[in-house]
Amino acid sequence: MRGRTRRRTAGANLRAWAWWLCFCIVVPATGTVTAADTPLHIVRKGDTLSGIARQYGVSVTELAKLNDMELDDILRPGQKLKLPQGAQPADPTPAPKTVVVRKNDNLTLIARAHGVDVLDLALANGLTLDSIIHPGQRLVIPSGPVAAPLLPLPAAVRQAIARAPVQKGRWRYIVIHHSATTSGSPRAMDTYHRQVRRMENGLAYHFVIGNGHGMGDGEIHVGARWRRQLPGGHLSREELNQVSLGICLVGDFNRAKPTRRQVESLEALLQALLERCALTPDAITTHKQLVPGHTECPGKLFSLKSVLRGLESSRALSPAS
Repeated sequence: MRGRTRRRTAGANLRAWAWWLCFCIVVPATGTVTAADTPLHIVRKGDTLSGIARQYGVSVTELAKLNDMELDDILRPGQKLKLPQGAQPADPTPAPKTVVVRKNDNLTLIARAHGVDVLDLALANGLTLDSIIHPGQRLVIPSGPVAAPLLPLPAAVRQAIARAPVQKGRWRYIVIHHSATTSGSPRAMDTYHRQVRRMENGLAYHFVIGNGHGMGDGEIHVGARWRRQLPGGHLSREELNQVSLGICLVGDFNRAKPTRRQVESLEALLQALLERCALTPDAITTHKQLVPGHTECPGKLFSLKSVLRGLESSRALSPAS
């Protein structure tokens, strides 16, 4: 008798819990979620921050502040954004800005004319950077960074990461730097580090990511220090060089932010290195955070918080997570 009573009580408790869960979390087709009185928007492919703000009739500045974001932070599908209390989807949602392609137009020219990133323009229209556009074609002009899944690493970079003889526990940190120059290349850095800094192994970093000036925008160079699993030369303390991977993004991020493609490449590279080296996101840091008071690197306009947020959203959607 007591056993049957316990089973009935447990079943009632389970039904009550299920009812409470259904009551607190509602997922309509708009992408809005309400959980414990906090309205959320689940970012979908193609979303922009300003587009989401228009959808709910709220200020994009208010939306960014509520989520501790910058207006040009990159969104990832699956990312959860807090909404102001009482926010409801507008009906109808305002139409996006569009442009009609003219003769001799290409994605780069249109992006430049409208002050948007060419990759965002492509993503907003379901295109790639290599897509051919035609006169009369209508393109959506994005109002900010367009949410899209993390781009995969090039095959050569994936292979270089996989083939390196990484020993368990070899690395503790992944340190992000900027070159503090508007242009740069691995060859120029290697020459400087050998001839001026007198580094026997040359290029101080394990990886370099270009900005389109000196090497391709978003191009990843895999250095000999990674391939041979050598200590870095990018920090002032030798004991930290022994356990710290160095990634240098070409650019002066006290003057301008990294490009969209640099951030895409950085997030993809970080994700691959975390998996290869069996590290958690806590291992990702910047030069100035690891060696405080010594440097401003990677500059005041580089947002590690934004990179980690995008990485977290991508990892959450990964089949392996």
